[in-house]
Amino acid sequence: MERFETVADVATATGGDALACWAAQRLESGGAAYGYGDAVGVVAPDLFRRDRLVVRGPAHHAVELTRQIRTALPVTFRLLGTAELVHTIVREIPELPEAHEFGWMETRTLAASSRRAVWLTAEELTEAETLARRVHPETWAVPGESPDHRWAGARHQDGQLVALAADAWSGGGVGFISGVLTDGLVRGMGYAQDTTAFVTHDLVRRYGRAALMVDLDNHVAVRLYRRLGFAGETVAAARLFR
Repeated sequence: MERFETVADVATATGGDALACWAAQRLESGGAAYGYGDAVGVVAPDLFRRDRLVVRGPAHHAVELTRQIRTALPVTFRLLGTAELVHTIVREIPELPEAHEFGWMETRTLAASSRRAVWLTAEELTEAETLARRVHPETWAVPGESPDHRWAGARHQDGQLVALAADAWSGGGVGFISGVLTDGLVRGMGYAQDTTAFVTHDLVRRYGRAALMVDLDNHVAVRLYRRLGFAGETVAAARLFR
């Protein structure tokens, strides 16, 4: 296997693939990246609440690359790549359990920034956490949990905070959006779209592109992201060990 040392190396090897470059941010904090034939595997510990092995490239090379890398990884790691590729790897490596599908969406479009959303101050994060835990208790991004995350929000005309979106786990030349939610009392009034557009605008301006993950059955969210210029692919994740 060939070893890649930098995000730039991974970008060159993958043609600038956003998912691989996003994972490569961990090269400076315990991660690693390898090439085998035309496939690339990026070991990304503790990225978006999971230890991840992102694999890109043709299946016949990606299967062998996964076989070689997984022997050196802890049992906490999960395989991540296009749904077709991950399902193929799972079939070829019987030790891997069934894969779970979701969406990866990205954009280079500089979305029109909304005046209704702003970056929240440190003093507002407690209020934001209360909203997040009430509206979406299972959220993977929690206001105030990490000093590296920035939170944007929008308020109703009565002053109540009603929508959130975070710049969280950005890196590798990819801005990453998480924690998008809106209070059910104002759903359909554009607050989530305005807040997401605000964050997207900032991240595209800063990194050149923004990305996010979404449940495929969350059709409202998928439509919102498409209106903001996001497009994507179905990806899948599978544990590397039973």
